[in-house]
Order: sequence, then C-alpha cells, then structure tokens
Amino acid sequence: MSTYCNPLPLPNYPRGRYADGSHDAEYDGWRTGVRRDFRETADPSVIYEAGRYILYSSAGMAWTSDDGGATWQHRPIEPYDIGYAPTVVKHAGRYLLTACHASVWASDNPLGPFEELGPIRAAGGGELEPAAKFYDPMLFSDDDGRLFVYWGLADDGIKGVELDEDDPTRAITEREVMFAYDPDHVWERFGEFNEDASKSFVEGPWMLKAAGRYYLTYTAPGTEFASYGMGAYVADTPLGPFRYQRHNPICESRHGLIRGAGHGCVIHGHADQLWAFFTCGAQTAHNFERRVGMAPARIDEHGELRVGPVNERPMPISGGNVTAGLLPVNRAKAVSASSVAPGRDPSYANDGDLRTWWQPAEDDAIPRLVSRFDGRFSVSSTRLAWAEPGLNYDAGRVPKPIAFTLELRDGERADWEVVADNRGGAELLIDYRTFAPTVATQARVTVHASPGYAWGIADMSVFGVGNDSVATR
Repeated sequence: MSTYCNPLPLPNYPRGRYADGSHDAEYDGWRTGVRRDFRETADPSVIYEAGRYILYSSAGMAWTSDDGGATWQHRPIEPYDIGYAPTVVKHAGRYLLTACHASVWASDNPLGPFEELGPIRAAGGGELEPAAKFYDPMLFSDDDGRLFVYWGLADDGIKGVELDEDDPTRAITEREVMFAYDPDHVWERFGEFNEDASKSFVEGPWMLKAAGRYYLTYTAPGTEFASYGMGAYVADTPLGPFRYQRHNPICESRHGLIRGAGHGCVIHGHADQLWAFFTCGAQTAHNFERRVGMAPARIDEHGELRVGPVNERPMPISGGNVTAGLLPVNRAKAVSASSVAPGRDPSYANDGDLRTWWQPAEDDAIPRLVSRFDGRFSVSSTRLAWAEPGLNYDAGRVPKPIAFTLELRDGERADWEVVADNRGGAELLIDYRTFAPTVATQARVTVHASPGYAWGIADMSVFGVGNDSVATR
C-alpha cells in the first residue's frame, strides 16, 4: 500500500520570513526572548492537473508531487516569495497569482515565471483595500468563466468581490462581507482553549465548488494555538448569502505533531476525490514556525464539507475515511543515546511534540539514538523530524543534508539491518521513509556526518503492526 505521512516531507523548507528579526517586538523572540533562525512554510494553496500537485505556500514556492503527495520536489519559481498566504488559480488559460499585500501576477505556466499585472482596484476606481489590510487572498475561477477574490483577517470578516474576467486587477462589484467572527462559535474564540471570546483571527478563506454548492472555508482563532482549525460556510452563489455549517470545525488536530490543523485549501485532487492541505504548528523558535499536512475530504450525506482523518500516522494515498493500519510502535517507550546535550534528553525524540528534541553532546563524533519497542512488531516505515537549534543563515550555518542511517534489529544479540540510508541523500526537515516489512524489537539512528551546526531529533517514529510473537522486556 502506498502511503503518505504528515507533516509532509517537503525538501528545502525555506527560511522563516521574520527569522532576521524584522518583525515587530511582539513576535521577535516570542518564546525565549532570544531570536534564533527557523524555517517555515504554511498557508498552502494547491492546484492539481495532469496527475500532478503543485503546492504554493508562505515563505517560498513551489513544490510538486506526481505520486499523490507521498514525495515532493522543490521547484523554485519567480517570484519565489511573493508574501504570506499565496494563492494561484488557473483562469482563462493563464495562471494568476497573488498574496498578502501583493499585486496580481500572471503566467502561462503554473511554475512561472510570473509577470506583475498590478494591484486589484475597486469597482469605482481606487484601492480595493489598503495594501496593509489585503490579507490572505484567495482567487477563485468559476466554471462559467467568472472570477472572484476573497480575503480577510481578524475582526473585519471575510470579504469578497467579483473581478473582471478579462482584467483580474479590476473589481466589478462592491466589496461585501461574506461573514465575520461569531463568538457563539466557541471554536473560533481566541486562545489555546478558546478561552477569550473578545476576539479571533478569522482568516485564510478558500472557495471550493462541489456538488453545485459553494463552500467558503476559513480558519480561526490564531496560528500559534493548538485550537487553530478550519471551518466552512456554504452558499448557492459565489458571493452568498452564506450559511454556517452545522458541523464545524471541519479540520482540527489539537495534539501531537499535527498541532493546529488550520489555514489551507480543499481541492479536487487525486483518486477522484477531495483533498485538504493545511498548516500545522511547530513553534519552537517563533509562532510562525510551521509545517504543512494533508488529509482526505468529502461532502457528507447532509451536503456538508468534512475533512479527515487528520493525523500523523501513515495514511493511504488512495484516501477515503480509512487509515493504513500502521501505528507508531515506539512512542513514549525506552530510548537511549550515545550522548546528551544539557537539557535535551533522548525521551524528547519520541514524546510526540515537535517543540522538544534530543540533541547529542557537542563532542559526540558518531551520535546514535536507539529506540526500543517493548515488543516485536512488523515495521515498514519511519519518520524523522529534525531540530535545528544551531541554524544561523547570517553566519553561514545554513540547512544541509544530514547523513544518517536507520537500522532495525530483532533482539539484543541480532545484527543491525540498514533499512534507510541518507548518506549522500536529500535535505529533508521531515524525512518519511517506507521499506519492506521487517520484524524488529528496536531501531537505531546513526548520524555519520554533522551538518555543521547544532542539530537534534524532534521526532523519531517507527510505524508498524503487532507481531504474533510474545513481547519481550
């Protein structure tokens, strides 16, 4: 069975846009008071055509997948980083691109290069929205050739207008509010536990047309929270009136590596079904340090949009409301290491949280991490999520491939068998590997060459199914 695993293994994650300290003091060094470099990508906008996904996201673009999202290739485009929350739509034979505070760009190729057309103007001339307030736009081309843009963030609601289908920089209707924050929707309330009803960041609109209806999705209450999720309103026309779905939020995950499944998109994708792509938090150094995931979606028997299962386990590429049946067999079990940096215990590598990590001592020449399963399992995939506390672009400590091997063995006296080898391989911040089912009681990661800066393992998950043999201790 072909599988994918969240967070998605995108190569060449870009540097965080505010890693250089250019953001305001509220965010700069928000967790520790000391700024450090980080990588991020979030707010995915995806198109699917000719069997290929093309994913555009914040802080850098773009990535493609020809196998339903199992593996991805980095395809840098021009412009590479147009701004937060980019959106691309195919309209009238061209690909249109915009983002927060950005002009509209156009290209004959989804991977560019794109040519700048200019900012969107209001129907009566002048600004559609002050540039500093043009947040999280989404371009939507209807199947009758009409073109729309939706945007919005925080307390003034999600807005929309129709654009001239021949001139995407000109609105032909007046700006309307599609809907706004409603404190009666408890999941929209601000905070980790939705404890603050006084405000919310209602943001990230996305329009999906399915089964003859228009589903306008959005996200709340804030990207830094585990409560971050996606909801949906539905209408019979592109500009409403919109009614709130009975089932909301449609996409959420408050625990583990998929923390805060928010801002993203829902599209007609592979396997002839709907797929959602979403943001999930890492937030080790900054609240904009984020990753990207995906999950199947569907229209249920009541005509409502649903997403899921949303989780961090291997999932079948074929989609549907099923899992691949594989579980992390080493989560929260015994783990040991060749050395430990102060405060970076080996147990942090299998605690299910990207914000903690094991880190070897600085003088450890060949660092090793050994995870024991407390039983015998048939394992067939693994995910490594790397931590990068020593990253510093200005000092030349930039991302590099980590040369590692992953080995399995069945019993303390058995030989180790290499099942994954990245010596001379790719640079992957999240590295998901599949291999032939192998019965094992433990796994070992060995790093053969340092990337040249302090690093760690934030997650080492080994996925498998139970074996009939008696468990060992």
